[in-house]
Amino acid sequence: MRNSDALRAAVRARATAMLGNEAPAYDMGLEILGLASVVFPADEGDEASSALPLLWGELTDWVELHPAEAGQAEAYMVDAAREWLLVEGDRAAERRYFDRWLHDVLGFEHRPDEL
Repeated sequence: MRNSDALRAAVRARATAMLGNEAPAYDMGLEILGLASVVFPADEGDEASSALPLLWGELTDWVELHPAEAGQAEAYMVDAAREWLLVEGDRAAERRYFDRWLHDVLGFEHRPDEL
């Protein structure tokens, strides 16, 4: 199994747990961040392995840096998890997902090669 396959399976499990209210969104978000940034290093050619740590790092940082906004940040985590489960495996849909979440929702600037 490639790192990206294992990462995808692990993220899918955490996203499903988050949506099933089996664990708090923030806790699952931290697990996704840890898996995506430490346990399964980026695989060449799989955008998810580099974009997931950015997305979940930003969402979990939001809770940590702005505790008064934790409820809103966790609602975004649930939305991000739900949407990921809908697009995961469709690489074109995943690109649109990451573009929307990273740039439109979270405000990351586009790199010149993305324009």
